[in-house]
Amino acid sequence: MSKSPFSRTVKFERMTSPEVARARDESGGIVIIPIGAVEVHGPHLPVGTDSIETYEIGLRAAQEAKVVITPLVWYGNSRSFMDFPGTITLSPEVLQKMTRDIALSLIQQGFDKIILLDGHGGNYGILDLVIEDIHLDTSAMICHVRVWELATVPKPDGTPIYDGHGGSSETSVMMVLCPEDVDEMNFVDSPPEIELTKYGSVFPSPSGEWSKGPIVFPLSMSEMVEHGHHGDPKMGSLERGEALMRVKVEALVDFLMELKAGRIKWR
Repeated sequence: MSKSPFSRTVKFERMTSPEVARARDESGGIVIIPIGAVEVHGPHLPVGTDSIETYEIGLRAAQEAKVVITPLVWYGNSRSFMDFPGTITLSPEVLQKMTRDIALSLIQQGFDKIILLDGHGGNYGILDLVIEDIHLDTSAMICHVRVWELATVPKPDGTPIYDGHGGSSETSVMMVLCPEDVDEMNFVDSPPEIELTKYGSVFPSPSGEWSKGPIVFPLSMSEMVEHGHHGDPKMGSLERGEALMRVKVEALVDFLMELKAGRIKWR
């Protein structure tokens, strides 16, 4: 019998067809579909930040839990960032259909536990519709994992409350993953330039502060800030980035192992 494909890779695209079948069985039918975005993250971070971070978390977790991870879906719903150069967006309809088709392809191949690993807030309403549709139409288990909510570590004292998109946390992670792409010469504090009172919130939300109000405004990033990010990247650090990666991967691995062991009762 051929050796396990996991002795070589967990990456779907690196496996042969027979290896995919063996990996499907050895993983318990679990597959991760990582979905990110290409959009402005201020003048100091690469536009692929969400995609790079999401894929790396998924890959590390897949390697530890011995499950399959598909190629990254680089693009997401980034329409609210289109005023800034470097942003590429899909329409919600295209993202929904593409993600659904990927998931259904995997289900047809025998994967019956599908993880949509989402790294961008602009995707989440759309992906919630995808998982609802697939749940109603198939017997497969499917779930939507929001990377930014998996786990966190305390922010340094003095970090502004508006710290979020492109702020200290994402800057810290990119210091770990792509230090050569972090432009420290362009670190600038970027507070929001809007006032929505305690009732107002924003979709897609750039930070926790703007996601809690009961009244939602569909604001573009350029309507909120000048530089395309929320927060102070100077509050980021390599140490915090390593800690963030560790706790996020650990949280995802914990979930995957519970799923693999059959301890999640979903119907």
